[in-house]
Amino acid sequence: MSDLDGTLLDHHDYSHEPVDPLLRALDRATVPVVLNSSKTIPEMLALRQELGNRHPFICENGSAILIPEDYFSSPPAEAKPEPGNTGLLILETGRTRDVLVRYLQADAIKHGAPYLAFSQASTADIVAATGLSPEQAELAQQRRYSEPLLWRGTDDERAAFRQRARDAGLTTLQGGRFLHLQGPTDKGQATTVLRRCYQQDSNAQVPLICAGDSENDLDMLAVADVAVIIRAADRPPPQLESIPGRRVIHSSAEGPLGWREVIGDLVFPDTTARQQ
Repeated sequence: MSDLDGTLLDHHDYSHEPVDPLLRALDRATVPVVLNSSKTIPEMLALRQELGNRHPFICENGSAILIPEDYFSSPPAEAKPEPGNTGLLILETGRTRDVLVRYLQADAIKHGAPYLAFSQASTADIVAATGLSPEQAELAQQRRYSEPLLWRGTDDERAAFRQRARDAGLTTLQGGRFLHLQGPTDKGQATTVLRRCYQQDSNAQVPLICAGDSENDLDMLAVADVAVIIRAADRPPPQLESIPGRRVIHSSAEGPLGWREVIGDLVFPDTTARQQ
């Protein structure tokens, strides 16, 4: 299970070139790489195609789980066909975006809005904030279950906003660039649901390695057997304790180089195996 931005993808240019040989080796070894990101469904579909990934994925910080049809012998009963003839089933675990936008509008009337919300941003705004191409920014705007906020206020204002959202039954997650507002779910809850699907399909316990680089990955990392924290250049690593049953590894290198370093050593201790 892996986060994308700053983890499998470079934080600045979104390159995955350093991990491409390892991804091919994992595919040959039938080790599924499940992507778990704040990205939208269209963004994830484009990346899966680019990476040659055919496995389930989790989008918008755990707000929906997408599973290829016929991937599991018995798909979850709650799953339904994803609109758009994508060949995917979807499990929705979050709140719809219109609910979140209405909440923001009401909150802004009372407390102001010291942030730029995606729903109010232009494509050019998103390009400037993220470094995405205009085409990628348009995919990022196609959100269904979450609302990213580019915070422009003080830390105290952000803390107060997050408390109000919690009181309203919503969740806020701080990513590498944005504060994400969403329903009462997270990457960890969605990971647990999907892991259960794998276990039921194989009738066995499924060892789980999770990799991430920021605060919004902590819930995912917390449910892993091996939690891999990828080093970031611009901030300290998220804090997660090693406890019985969970191993925590910090990468030495940053971004996809760190991903390659740790995941390669964990899955292929013989370095020649991952390079063939």
